[in-house]
Amino acid sequence: MYKPCNVSPIEALNAAETVIQGFKTTVNAYEITVERLSAAIKMGLYRPGDQLPTERDLADIMGVSRTTVREAIRVLAAQGFLSVKRGRTGGTFVCEGLVLPSVCELKQRLEQRGTTLNEILDYRLVMEPGVAELAAQRANSQQLDELQSLVDRMKQAANHFNDHRHLDTKFHLLIASATQSRRLTTIVAGIHAELSDLLAIIPHSPAACLSSTAQHQQILDALREEQADLARQLMADHIDRTQRLLNGLLG
Repeated sequence: MYKPCNVSPIEALNAAETVIQGFKTTVNAYEITVERLSAAIKMGLYRPGDQLPTERDLADIMGVSRTTVREAIRVLAAQGFLSVKRGRTGGTFVCEGLVLPSVCELKQRLEQRGTTLNEILDYRLVMEPGVAELAAQRANSQQLDELQSLVDRMKQAANHFNDHRHLDTKFHLLIASATQSRRLTTIVAGIHAELSDLLAIIPHSPAACLSSTAQHQQILDALREEQADLARQLMADHIDRTQRLLNGLLG
């Protein structure tokens, strides 16, 4: 029987921190804070009902002021991403029932940011296969076991797309972490943050989820066998499949 994916607080926090942290910056700190927090929510790294870290902790993680964090939370609350509760049991919580943007809205957002879908996907196609190649050389046994656990849970979540997508994201972030390179991990997190809305609207089915999971298993097997060239090729094939789906949807 399928059970909704339950992620430990530490596991969820580490993945979310990877997305919201990024590189330290003093440029457009408010906009970047809003973008990173919303991306972590849309990627499922902060789930509906989850409580976010305190303003002080978020400020430390993201390298911005508490005032910047407070304003970002206010905006995301107004947009329906977060709710703020006062009092001893209060805090900032992720709202239920987030509404996904339409295809038209996503196209407009890309235009406003001065980028294109192809630019984002090309960047991913250059970066992630190389990351998989390096991970095949550096992943430790604990990371490989964690990756296997994610794949096993993906198989069980084939009929539950949101859970499957959440596990999928964590799989790619963990491969990046297995390179033992903080910079590469941050880059991959940024790519998936940019694609979070786009990946959420890809047409899905249990068969498609199972096919994607099978590809993840093949990538993991290559990592476990330290077959770096094969890991690179399998990751490139996996990304190419997603790229064709997105181009068909938004082209």
